Amino acid sequence: MQTIATIFLDCVTQHPDTIAAWTPDPGPIEDDQFFLSTLEPVTTEGPQGWIPATYGQIHLQVAGIAQRLHSLGVSKGTPVAIVANTSDRWTLVDMAIQCLGGITVGIYPTLLPEQISTQLEHSESAILLVEDVAQAQRLLPHTEDLFDLQHIFSLYPNQVVPQLTPARPDQQWLKQRIEEVRPEDIATYIYTSGTTGSPKAVVLRHSNFSAIIDASRERMGLRPGEQSIVFLPLSHVLQRFTQYRGLVDQIVGWFAPSINELPATLQIARPEVMATVPRMMEKIRAKVEAQAQERGQEAHTILNWAIAVGHAVNDRTWSKQKVGWRLAAQHRLAERLVFSKIKAGLGGRLRLLICGGSALDPELALWFEAIGISVREGWGLSETSAPATANGTHDFRFGTVGKPLNGTDVRVAEDGELLVRGPGVFGGYLKDPQATQEAFTESGWFKTGDLGVIEDGFVRIVGRKKEIIVTAGGKNIAPTPIEQALEQGLVGQAVVIGDDKPYLVALLAPDPEVFQSAANANQWPGSLSDWVQNPAVIDQINDHVNAVNTRFPKHETIKKWFLLPSPLGENTGELTPTMKLKRRFINDKFSEEITKLYR
Repeated sequence: MQTIATIFLDCVTQHPDTIAAWTPDPGPIEDDQFFLSTLEPVTTEGPQGWIPATYGQIHLQVAGIAQRLHSLGVSKGTPVAIVANTSDRWTLVDMAIQCLGGITVGIYPTLLPEQISTQLEHSESAILLVEDVAQAQRLLPHTEDLFDLQHIFSLYPNQVVPQLTPARPDQQWLKQRIEEVRPEDIATYIYTSGTTGSPKAVVLRHSNFSAIIDASRERMGLRPGEQSIVFLPLSHVLQRFTQYRGLVDQIVGWFAPSINELPATLQIARPEVMATVPRMMEKIRAKVEAQAQERGQEAHTILNWAIAVGHAVNDRTWSKQKVGWRLAAQHRLAERLVFSKIKAGLGGRLRLLICGGSALDPELALWFEAIGISVREGWGLSETSAPATANGTHDFRFGTVGKPLNGTDVRVAEDGELLVRGPGVFGGYLKDPQATQEAFTESGWFKTGDLGVIEDGFVRIVGRKKEIIVTAGGKNIAPTPIEQALEQGLVGQAVVIGDDKPYLVALLAPDPEVFQSAANANQWPGSLSDWVQNPAVIDQINDHVNAVNTRFPKHETIKKWFLLPSPLGENTGELTPTMKLKRRFINDKFSEEITKLYR
């Protein structure tokens, strides 16, 4: 069985001249010594402002960084923490750590300094890598009492702490270090998002990742050389898994400068395949609908007609029925008037979205399918090294997360909880034997905390066990499907509430982009705080909630709702770094509004 390090070595030695990644050109940075100055620039022409890197260059860079880290005491089992946003430098340092047999500790840079300090102490990190001066100044006062922390470096030039600079690379020396790494060695600690309590450190080994990489390739193959965009947090297991999987398939990664610049990166990179999360897909659909609404009723009507035509063609195609000449002609017109323009906004070549991280609304997936972009959903947790199940290229079913990967078993417990067993499942939480014991059944199955059913081998997620709402009438209700249905149009986020209550209510948060487009189209004065109180908005959202209610049984309908003045956010405490709802915090923060809904 391979390790992450041997996967890397095989790739860089077999394809040294192949373009591996494109990174935004930061321009001249004074005293920047992170990249080796001896490297010859790639002659391949590309878009202005972007720099290509071959696998051969990456091989040299990783070798130099690994030697520098080794000189600082990093060897097998040494935890090294990275507190930085997603970038090529993050991945280079991570791979150097993996080649030494060290342990990468990814920490979300958006956490509070006290939270970061707690994770540094818990992981016993010997080296801390921060992004820049601002991050160094923010964290230094909280690192003074960390006994295990020996060095602090920066990924970029820094006047507060020294920059991590590579040593002279020795590829033969690196190969020897890689050969010493074993599949059973620990590769990383992944801290959970902490939606229901303090984050726990999931211990994942090289064998966990390599097994899931092989199984996922059997389920869904990718084409070597396809372009993709790297934008999800590298502290999260999903983006780490996709990075390692990309080495096997030689996927070309474009590193988005930030999440806000993702639309511009799409235009430049023109990706064919992307790993994403439902929230990003929701924002794309909302933006398309908002732009149509802003152009007027006729444009909005044409969009809805085109999507309906796309649905009709797919329904007939998937059921192996003939697409008649009239429908085919309508589809060609819809492609020319609508679909081609939407896809052009996404770069023009996007063929596949691989979605994970949280539950995906089937209607959202079918919307993308209607315009000609395939969506394949998978399911997993940090504890399963990312995917445990996945829909395949041809073997798929919308509304499900696919079938278990080869070698992985999934079954449903008596209470509806999904249990998993397989080579991707972790061995335990760091320094928490009680939590580890509670996470497994006596027979060794991992208790995922997700509720689900298995239909013809396909796994369908019903909700989170700890999030199930039990009403005063004793009804058990999963809030996620209702929230997904509500999150459309003007409604960017929804939180369903109803524990020990006679009926369900909802807190709805606005989507600023959609509101801005609606304000432009209707010439509403003021700002978002004014628009959310507009009677026309209240009527429109009320109609939307009533329409959603028709899709659910009576006890799962929303009786009352409240529109919040601004979106839920991580910086305001309502969301985790992975954009999941902190339900307990939200209930406490908006207790007054919730109380009014039950009067």
